[in-house]
Amino acid sequence: MPRGGGRPHPGGPPSRPGSRPDGPGRGSTSGTARGTGRTVLPGILLVLAVLGPLGCGASPAPSDTEPVRTAAVKEQGGQAAPAPSASAVAAGGFNETDRGWAQLMAAMDERTLLLLDLVADRASDAELADLARSAKVTHRAELTRLRTILRKTGADGANPHEGHDMKGMVTDDELRKISAKRGTAFDDLSMTYLREHLEQSVLVSRGEQSAGAAAEARKLAGEVTKRRTEQLAALRPLGG
Repeated sequence: MPRGGGRPHPGGPPSRPGSRPDGPGRGSTSGTARGTGRTVLPGILLVLAVLGPLGCGASPAPSDTEPVRTAAVKEQGGQAAPAPSASAVAAGGFNETDRGWAQLMAAMDERTLLLLDLVADRASDAELADLARSAKVTHRAELTRLRTILRKTGADGANPHEGHDMKGMVTDDELRKISAKRGTAFDDLSMTYLREHLEQSVLVSRGEQSAGAAAEARKLAGEVTKRRTEQLAALRPLGG
């Protein structure tokens, strides 16, 4: 049987509500949160979002960095937020980029595991369900290593991204929307959210590879980048 049971559908999975034709849906790669009362992500993660394209050896186009600058300006009431020093190394050789990346990746993985559980059980496409089951194993293994890194950085164990609504972070509202779908509609919406998670993981992990200090964190970031790239390649023939 061809991958995706005869799909992909024309145009791939649907865009998120509010997406613009000239840019990614649901905001930008800056991780700007949506909705009244939501806050943008801490400055270190804005730095990671900028460094992501640089980590793969490409110069960012103006459209790559402008959303990040805009988010930073809004956060500071019209003045750009000062970037944390990526060279400020803490005990054990970890810097702020290492900690910020591990905190964000752990939060993203925890939320995505809820999505992967749904997809593994309910996807109408057998190959999509298989991909979700495989991704569950790798995400759980990553989560264990990320928590180890966070302990070594001195992080207190709290999730600074609790309730954040950003690209790549699966929210409760999104899980409710997916749960209400059936058949190919379920598959398509699931793939939209899964693809965004995979793409954002690659983006911030490349930033960690570029600006992180600790070999342990940078090694895991390299593995995440490679694994997510492979998962994106597996998702694409299914319509994602």
